Amino acid sequence: QLATQDEETAQACFYCLPRKDSYGKVIEIKGPSIRLAEIVAACWGNLHAGSRIVENDGQYITAEGVAWDLERNVKISSQVKRSITKSIGTRYSQDMQTLTGNAASAIALRNAIFKVIPKALVDRVYEKAKHYAVGEQKDLSVRRKIIFEKFGQWNIEPKQILKFFQRNSIDEFTQVDLEKLIGMGTSIKEGHIAAEEAFLLKEEPAQIIN
Repeated sequence: QLATQDEETAQACFYCLPRKDSYGKVIEIKGPSIRLAEIVAACWGNLHAGSRIVENDGQYITAEGVAWDLERNVKISSQVKRSITKSIGTRYSQDMQTLTGNAASAIALRNAIFKVIPKALVDRVYEKAKHYAVGEQKDLSVRRKIIFEKFGQWNIEPKQILKFFQRNSIDEFTQVDLEKLIGMGTSIKEGHIAAEEAFLLKEEPAQIIN
């Protein structure tokens, strides 16, 4: 009920991050988001969870998330590394390092929570949230117009989106496309990727999300 209380909440419950692997093949890193982790943690009860930065070696920031089910006495920790250097080798500014650290902390916390709470329960909510966010086929024209307008607030033009999805017009945009696009919007909001880089397929190091 919480995950599907409105469209905005449902849209925030999943992310999608298209990338290229080392062989040049396009892959999609996707799943339930930190927002969904917060919802299931609140509903689960008797759960202590938190995250912190444990290391900054000048190249990577390492964050650790911990979730402890006090009722079942199950405690899980998860570490995530995020790069703080640009492609040319220079280090991020202090502000960007802070943003990167916050994103890493959120991912580490999310991973820890989803390792404590049974995946079978999380997946049911995850699928319901995706379905609610995308809507029925009859709602597609309205939903995609709204989502395209939201991306416009990040100065991302429809032609960029259509080119990325290999569509000639917005009318060709499918429900599957819309689900992926909504997930990409969540990735931007959560700091997985900058808006200006969202539709530029880059090689994805395995440690960025996992």
